[in-house]
Amino acid sequence: MPSTLCGVPFDTALIGPFLPAGRGISVKQSSPNGGTSRCDVNIDGELAVRHVRTWWADGENAATVSEAYDRMQDGQLADDERYFYSGTGAVGKTSASCKSPEHPEQRLYGILQVYAPGRSDAKAMKKLILAYTEALDSSSACH
Repeated sequence: MPSTLCGVPFDTALIGPFLPAGRGISVKQSSPNGGTSRCDVNIDGELAVRHVRTWWADGENAATVSEAYDRMQDGQLADDERYFYSGTGAVGKTSASCKSPEHPEQRLYGILQVYAPGRSDAKAMKKLILAYTEALDSSSACH
């Protein structure tokens, strides 16, 4: 397992509960549009976990952003409305200090989606989205 996912360093072992057994792991980065970066973790060529970094209007919360993504069924919204997580997906809103001149009036969000069959763990997902969002806050994307 790499120590970063598409340039975002964090404890990638937290992804372990969502990865199926396999012989080979690969990571592929893409940018579907100017404000979004997608990072796919593949096991034996099959998509297992997707990480998305994207900018949304500052006034949104994690639950409203989650509505635009699949894998978020039966999720829970944290009390501060910065985190939304289910067994197979999560959204994290970076801190107010995360700003970008290219995206004024917006905040960076981290989205996690699990595509590997039979891999669902809300408790592990909560830990993963907290760590991933904290890593995004410290990343070059926020400065």
